Amino acid sequence: MIELHFLSQLLNYLQTTLVPNRGFLKTRLADVSLYFCGLAWISLWSTIIDSIFLQQSIPFIIWFILHFIFIAIAILLYLLSVSYLNRWFIQWILPRPWAFRQVFPYTVAANIWTFPIGVFLYQFGYPTLGVVFIIAGHLIYSLTPLLLARLKKKSSRPSS
Repeated sequence: MIELHFLSQLLNYLQTTLVPNRGFLKTRLADVSLYFCGLAWISLWSTIIDSIFLQQSIPFIIWFILHFIFIAIAILLYLLSVSYLNRWFIQWILPRPWAFRQVFPYTVAANIWTFPIGVFLYQFGYPTLGVVFIIAGHLIYSLTPLLLARLKKKSSRPSS
């Protein structure tokens, strides 16, 4: 029963991260297991996409596991660095800043869909478009919910 509950939470997390809206802000409060599953999701799809386009001279399973570990570490470092950028955005846009422990899950959620698609475009022969998609996708997914929340706060204040 616990597994079904976790799977439903994971599916809800993936659906919530599909479209950046005000509900997207809730991903900052996700369980640790959910955003680590998000990190694994990004790493898995990036590895699968890479494995289609790369030629392997070693057995596929061994290569796939090693590549997955490398991709997971590289993506983790990328997410940590853009988390600091997101923290700055949050401090700049929202009146009450978040703790970094809330910024990292939000950053993972902002890259769940855009990072694998950017890797796909990169490997499909459009390296510039792939990198632009990763960066622009991150900015759109990170900033849209914050700006929507800021606009909602401003419009809910009574006029003097």
